[in-house]
Amino acid sequence: MVYTFKIFRFDPKKDNAPYEQGFRVNMGDSEKTTVLDGLFKIQQTQDNTLSFRYSCRLAMCGSCALVMNGKEGLACKTLLKDLGPGTISLKPLSHIPIIKDLTVDLKSLINRLKKMEPYFVPKSRSPEPAKIKPSSKERQMIGLNTECIACGSCVSACTMMHWDPEYIGPMGLNRAFCLIADSRDWTGRRWERVADENGVYRCHMEFNCTDVCPKHISPTRGIHYLKRKIFWQGMKNVNPFRRGKAE
Repeated sequence: MVYTFKIFRFDPKKDNAPYEQGFRVNMGDSEKTTVLDGLFKIQQTQDNTLSFRYSCRLAMCGSCALVMNGKEGLACKTLLKDLGPGTISLKPLSHIPIIKDLTVDLKSLINRLKKMEPYFVPKSRSPEPAKIKPSSKERQMIGLNTECIACGSCVSACTMMHWDPEYIGPMGLNRAFCLIADSRDWTGRRWERVADENGVYRCHMEFNCTDVCPKHISPTRGIHYLKRKIFWQGMKNVNPFRRGKAE
């Protein structure tokens, strides 16, 4: 079967502005052909300068995240037949600097994660590990959200990333949720960054990030948890005998 692709092209080293380039590719009759397969075919048979990122091809590493027909997803997981008839539009992730064509600079995503101190810091110095059963309420609450592969699809789909480039974004806040909701973790300065002007209150609960996550995670749910946590934490600091002022 022949597919028509319209692909975003831009090389900052030599192009004055981005443009779109069309390709027609015969991908055979297999119903399991993916968008990534199509990109390989174009690169190998028509234009070897086409740039895109991939690694595992098993929807586990997140490297091949793109905007396909206006919606974020993984190129290795998205079947061509599922994109419907007509031209298939491929663009790089939004709100992330472009290196070349469909390849974006992931440093911005990593830097946002770093602001959240994305590593586990134990409250206790005990040599014995804390025991949290897989069936426990705490584990059930954060279980799926820990499966994030940091592909950046949620960041690209988030409209607030356009209006506030300093916003931590759904990927970083999802990681903060996983750690703050873990009773074993010492949150450190994470709370201050979650609650500041570029933190959770920038989220308008549009659920765009939830809609595009290839691992079916809802960053919105984690952000909502953090907002509630901040509210109740503030309520604990209110002295009813001092006209509602914070202690």
